[in-house]
Amino acid sequence: MRRVPWVALGALMTWLGAWAASFLQPIAALLPGCAFKRLTGFACATCGLTRCLMALGARDWSTAFHWHPAAASFAVLLPIAALWDLRRAWRGDPYPRLPDSRLARLSVWLGLIAVWVLQVARGI
Repeated sequence: MRRVPWVALGALMTWLGAWAASFLQPIAALLPGCAFKRLTGFACATCGLTRCLMALGARDWSTAFHWHPAAASFAVLLPIAALWDLRRAWRGDPYPRLPDSRLARLSVWLGLIAVWVLQVARGI
């Protein structure tokens, strides 16, 4: 059975999207703002993500980290995840099972809440 490297394909598509987003820089002021922030006055957990992707496409890591630290950190880990996935697919190994523990789910939720609190505190 042939294994498809979905993580590696996702990483490639993410980097291609960031590269394409870098071309939006001249018209960035015309892009609509965050609807959640417009309605509530508070930043959402993804506020700054578009500007982070545009900065990543332009290879401006410090600006990308300023706009969305979690996404910029994730972008650093993408090549490692892609190499792992290519190796896994080449060897024909299945994907490992996702952890089924409350601690793992709780840590993901706490991470998302922490990103949201950070974006609200910074006023992005």
